[in-house]
Amino acid sequence: MFLFGGLQAQVLKNNAKPDVLFINRRGTEVDTMSATQVIDLYYSTIEKGFRQTGLPKFIISGKDQKMIFGIGGNVNTRLSYDFDGIANDLDFVTSAIPVPNSPKQRQQFQLDPSTSTLYFKAIAHAGKLGPIVGYIQADFRESNNLGFSLNMAYIELAGFSIGRRFTTFCDLGASPSTVDFEGPNGYPMVYNTMIRYTRKFNDHWSMAVAAEMPNLSASLASDMSSIPQRMPDFPLYFQYSWNKGRSHLRASAIFRDMFYYDDQSDATKSVFGWGTQLSGSIQAGKRLTTYMQFLYGEGIAAYIQDIAGTGLDLVVNPKRANSLQALPMMSWIAGAQYMFSSKWLATAAYSGVKVFSRNDYRDANTYQIANYLSVNLFYNLTESCQLGAAYLYGTRRNMDKEQGHANRVQAIVQYNF
Repeated sequence: MFLFGGLQAQVLKNNAKPDVLFINRRGTEVDTMSATQVIDLYYSTIEKGFRQTGLPKFIISGKDQKMIFGIGGNVNTRLSYDFDGIANDLDFVTSAIPVPNSPKQRQQFQLDPSTSTLYFKAIAHAGKLGPIVGYIQADFRESNNLGFSLNMAYIELAGFSIGRRFTTFCDLGASPSTVDFEGPNGYPMVYNTMIRYTRKFNDHWSMAVAAEMPNLSASLASDMSSIPQRMPDFPLYFQYSWNKGRSHLRASAIFRDMFYYDDQSDATKSVFGWGTQLSGSIQAGKRLTTYMQFLYGEGIAAYIQDIAGTGLDLVVNPKRANSLQALPMMSWIAGAQYMFSSKWLATAAYSGVKVFSRNDYRDANTYQIANYLSVNLFYNLTESCQLGAAYLYGTRRNMDKEQGHANRVQAIVQYNF
């Protein structure tokens, strides 16, 4: 077993299942056969990948294992030091790099325990429909002020998932682990509330389609107003897996209709946005795994974590009065992971995001392109305690060609339970 501190996840070497303490409702340990059945059932409900939880140390079993309840989490603290330019955030967010660099913002020291996590999962038998799963995960990232913050809360049954989790447009298996909590800047790893249907056809092919809560961040002109959105966003994917699920390729798409109000014409207007993505991971031998992702679309800044919420879903159209437009944008990730032994693991990731101009749109301070580089080393001190260290480098350039950069060294200590 190897635990990745930066991912808050358990990665099980060769699909081995670690020892877990089980108790039944009478407070005594269950027998070995029952424990194996409980592990298999719990393990079948785990979503693997970036920032996912694995098997907890404690599982409570009801009578005849008709209901099981898992409690887990981790306590972690990150130490970071920025030099020769900073990323003005607890995480290494390239969009938060000051442009241009300033002597006032050259160095920064931070300690951060706020990504410590608690999670709870309940699994019950639902007859021919299979298991019904309820899952809640929270950390302490509420406005970076150590307030309890809900990350995920969803119910799964018969292929349907209802609630809040990572968007269906994100391939959680397409990025290596990082000590930095944020991860690659081009990752579409954002939380969303949704209704999702997932179907696994066989050992190779699977798909999912969802209706997700729209979240529009637009740069409005003075004669425009924001209004409630009227349509969900619709992401979907098809995936092909091989090598017993250790390698996969995924093709994804997303479609969204974004609404705003034109105060001059007293009318509601909308702009169509769309995105496509090719992503995956390939295990190249017993020790090496490679990762990749390429994303391109229009009006999908809400699904690229470096620019989500920055007003780039829609911007003013200089060639058409009283109207907004969706800018083209793309992101990419290339990464690798090498496992030296059950104790040592190294990863590297390069990522980028680019926003294109359209119809002569130019705003000097608007984000144009950013790059992210991360090199990480993890050490499994004990089965439950992990250490990690990383070097990160990032750049941001605006549409006026001004540029800033940042360097960070970071370490993490994490205890999993």
